[in-house]
Amino acid sequence: MITRVGSISLDVPDLGASIQFFVHKVGLEVTEVDGDTVYLRASNRHHDLILNKSTTGVTALRHLNLEVEGDLAEHVARAVAAGAIDAGPIRHPGVDEAHLLEIPLGYGVKLYSGIEEVPEPSPTAIERPFRFSHFNVTAPDVAAMVEFFGAAFDLRPSDWLGSTDDPFLAWLHCPVFNAPHHGVAILKGDPKLHHIAFDYETVSGLADRVDNYVDESHYLVWGMGRHGTGGSVFAYTEDASGVLVELDSGMISIGDDPRWSEPRVWSLSDQRAVDEWGSAIPEPWLAKRTAFIRPTASANRSVEV
Repeated sequence: MITRVGSISLDVPDLGASIQFFVHKVGLEVTEVDGDTVYLRASNRHHDLILNKSTTGVTALRHLNLEVEGDLAEHVARAVAAGAIDAGPIRHPGVDEAHLLEIPLGYGVKLYSGIEEVPEPSPTAIERPFRFSHFNVTAPDVAAMVEFFGAAFDLRPSDWLGSTDDPFLAWLHCPVFNAPHHGVAILKGDPKLHHIAFDYETVSGLADRVDNYVDESHYLVWGMGRHGTGGSVFAYTEDASGVLVELDSGMISIGDDPRWSEPRVWSLSDQRAVDEWGSAIPEPWLAKRTAFIRPTASANRSVEV
């Protein structure tokens, strides 16, 4: 089964500036540098984020990375049967084995197993995140993508915004007890990466990170607030390459969390779905989009912009 939405791989034009953001603003620590690729972690897992130096000068999503338990070949076969394209095995530091797929709309998904255990990051004055939380991608037909992620990876719906047949937003979780409310979110729109997120243990630690981020030239894109869907306190920031990065704390767990009962359809008119504290979705948040690279076109680094 898919046990974790483990990380994301990004191509960034200014590798140094993005490293500075994720180390000093988000709180990750560099685990390993392999040429023009940098692996960063939040805990004792080898990586929660992979940054690559862009060869095109364009910020782009390279892979969405899902951790599997069991036979990797069986997971690949299931995804291919559901409509994914097999782009072949890949090797890189920090995992025992990995395999690349191209899923509908052209997104790259890397399935991997056996992530390496490394030392915990060094203590810092400001709380570090403890894990990669989730990614949000866009799709013209959200319901079709929800169906694909279920058929290919056995991810299950947690909530929908709008309806189940034609949702504006949908959230999915891994099929494990006490999985985070969502590791994958799908927003209605032309295919792009919308945002990525990292989880913090405490709201006060999250607030400290926001204070550390905001200055005379950096302001939140949205927040702070509390999502009704997922239950987490949130703050949306922007990295040096333009990627929207959510910092959050307190997400509902799908299991024995008393806040969870069953998947729910939230009305588009219900303000609590997006922010229980009362804010509406701001236009800059809706407008954020990051290009992606199709795995089958990666030989010439074709970027979907």
